[in-house]
Amino acid sequence: GSSQRFEKGTRETLVTVARHAVLLTWSFLVLFPLYWLASMSLKPSGQANSLPPDWIFLPTVYNYLQLVQSSDFVTAFANSLLMVGASVVLVLLIGVPAAYVLSRYDIPKERDVLVWILSSRMLPPIAVVLPFFIIFQEFNLFDSKIGMVLMYVSINLSLVVWVMKAFFDGIPETLEEAARVDGATRFQGFLKIILPAAKPGIFSVAIISFIFAWIELLFGLVLTSFNAVPVTLFVYSFIGSRSIEWSMLAAASTAMIIPVAIFLIAVNKYLAAGLSFGVVIKE
Repeated sequence: GSSQRFEKGTRETLVTVARHAVLLTWSFLVLFPLYWLASMSLKPSGQANSLPPDWIFLPTVYNYLQLVQSSDFVTAFANSLLMVGASVVLVLLIGVPAAYVLSRYDIPKERDVLVWILSSRMLPPIAVVLPFFIIFQEFNLFDSKIGMVLMYVSINLSLVVWVMKAFFDGIPETLEEAARVDGATRFQGFLKIILPAAKPGIFSVAIISFIFAWIELLFGLVLTSFNAVPVTLFVYSFIGSRSIEWSMLAAASTAMIIPVAIFLIAVNKYLAAGLSFGVVIKE
């Protein structure tokens, strides 16, 4: 009996050690590019791309000081924060109620409507950028923040509708029926019962929408010139036709990651609370 318990304990220990080893290896593979990017941003320009690489070096914040002192970078960064933030709010205001209607109401040709919504993401961006350029020119939206907000909304709207519809489908309708029995209207049931239960989905699509809009380059390259330049276009400017400013490129790229990381950390608390709330409801 004792030998069997010892063998079982040894086997469980080996499994645990192996699992942790795999997770550590995978974490290293995932995080190493971020370490490499951050280390390049802390090196002088002549040392950033040296071969073999300098693993031990004296870090410098000169590249970041250059970014902060650059009015073009500050403007582009502020543009992206404003345009991407506004687009996330707008796409949630449009997409979440639309997904709820598609989930709860009998829509004629609902499958066709969903396929039509999804079709907005079927073509690659390079195939639709010229029509968008012509439309933007005709409606005086070229190089405008409003135009870029609408562009980001069009990029993410189908994603929000599809993900949230599946999420609303998984929330029992009996919750709303119980609220209506207590005197609540359908809108009050949606606002006070369904939306809290859908927090995990809402925050998930908000994160994805933010990231997709934040890293978008092609539309910013074609549809802006001066007033609404996004930060991705400024980062792209460090890639010249004959040379690449590796240290400044790494610093600007690292600075681009910071808002995404802050957003993920801020939303994670509410996302975890929403997940716990959803589990309680289903039980």
